[in-house]
Amino acid sequence: MATEPQSPIDDALLGKYLAGEASQAEGERVRHWLTNPANQREFDRFSRIWHTATHLNSPERVNTEAAWQRVKTQMHNNTTVAPSANSPLPLTQIPTRTAWRTYGRVAAMLTLIILAGVSVWRYTRSADSSPSVARLSASSTNATRQLTLPDGSQVLLNRHSRLTYPATFADSSRDVALTGEAFFEVAHDARHPFRVRAGGVVVRVLGTSFNVQTRGDSVQVAVRTGKVQLATPRQTVVLTPNQQATYLATTDTIRRPVALNANRLAYQTGKLSFSNTSLAEVVLILRDVYDTDIRLSAPTLGRCRLTADFGQESIDAILAVVAETLSLTVQREGEARILTGDGCR
Repeated sequence: MATEPQSPIDDALLGKYLAGEASQAEGERVRHWLTNPANQREFDRFSRIWHTATHLNSPERVNTEAAWQRVKTQMHNNTTVAPSANSPLPLTQIPTRTAWRTYGRVAAMLTLIILAGVSVWRYTRSADSSPSVARLSASSTNATRQLTLPDGSQVLLNRHSRLTYPATFADSSRDVALTGEAFFEVAHDARHPFRVRAGGVVVRVLGTSFNVQTRGDSVQVAVRTGKVQLATPRQTVVLTPNQQATYLATTDTIRRPVALNANRLAYQTGKLSFSNTSLAEVVLILRDVYDTDIRLSAPTLGRCRLTADFGQESIDAILAVVAETLSLTVQREGEARILTGDGCR
């Protein structure tokens, strides 16, 4: 079966796609183009260079002139002018076909780096309105922290998290960068999309409430109200209220959206609710919410089931209720809390 012809894709469109700025139609065009294995290989090389360039603050950080001069010098050292009839060119000075291909690849690579670096620089300038706009950074340590952004949006930083944002948002968009976890209540502004960049994905909204958590190689997005677009260079997923989805960097994929587990937002809501929930899952949630080392003395205890609601209680008060309900005891080993016992009655 013949392969369907595909129209060429220029670097500008690939740049928009990687930056999460391509329209739905443009994204479909790129994804169709990527069905060709040769195009996929080209895209992978372009993507690696693009993401390297995104770590540059400005194109001046790329000394392209010096790099190009080195390439030209190397090319000159391996070539000479055409020989005359009386002075033939030594064979060792004739550039081989492999050498010319190498020079061509190096020159193409340098050109791509320059284009990617300049594109990222221009994108950053447009996001910040001007290169002189100050960027602010807010961090939390062992407690949550409430922030109000320049547009009036509210952000609750979970423990050990950091948010970077401009002192004044740009005319075209509102861009912030997150490390850790935060709950956002975004002021609605249809003309200025709000974007959260976190762990290799871009979360795009107009006005809504949602949670973003980065942990290791994953990013989890949970939506309370409104709609949220979770995008990577290769995939886009739209989440609706009470949905959550997870991006895995190891496979560069976004998992299928599932129902929101409200307990994951306990640091923001102040509520925990378990309904016939396995003790193994209860322990995982309590570890996450309270940032505490909680263990089971035996794996079989994880099959116990718990039904209970909690509010602003301390972790020790919650574990006391869990132990009483399931006929267990709580032991301390340093900072760790260990649930132990013969089983559940």
